[in-house]
Amino acid sequence: MMLNAEQILERKVLKLENSKGKAAQIGYDLSVKEIKSLVGRGGVKIDKTILPEYKPEELNGRSGWFLDPGYYEVTFWEGCKIPNNLVGLIRQRSSMLRSGALLHSSVFDPGFETEFMGSFIAVFHPIFIEKDARIGQIYFHECEPVTKGYDGQFQKDKQRK
Repeated sequence: MMLNAEQILERKVLKLENSKGKAAQIGYDLSVKEIKSLVGRGGVKIDKTILPEYKPEELNGRSGWFLDPGYYEVTFWEGCKIPNNLVGLIRQRSSMLRSGALLHSSVFDPGFETEFMGSFIAVFHPIFIEKDARIGQIYFHECEPVTKGYDGQFQKDKQRK
């Protein structure tokens, strides 16, 4: 079963202290805190992920970012604390898709917690994204409870090393 926005808020799955987003019908709209370019190489090893370096994109004044075609990391103002019986996914809002950009997220596993969620943007056509704009939506599905929730290298905003 997919949760609606009321259920998401009721269960306190999201950390919204800094949120600039808002509840939607079946999810919660996520707002942009920061956008970074990927620089260098990353790696996927058996025991850990090695991330490329990230370079913060310059704000156009203080209003937003002009992004050329490429791949970018986005940090949202919203965080999460997912219980052991939910799984989350992020999709782009239609305005992003219509503007030539896709938002990609991995699965947000049961037990995962972070102060500021993140995702990635694949830009196919130059786009301007205003700071605090709602560009994605997180939604949650119920699953059978897991015995042990996520406890990997990115849990609770551990350093990316």
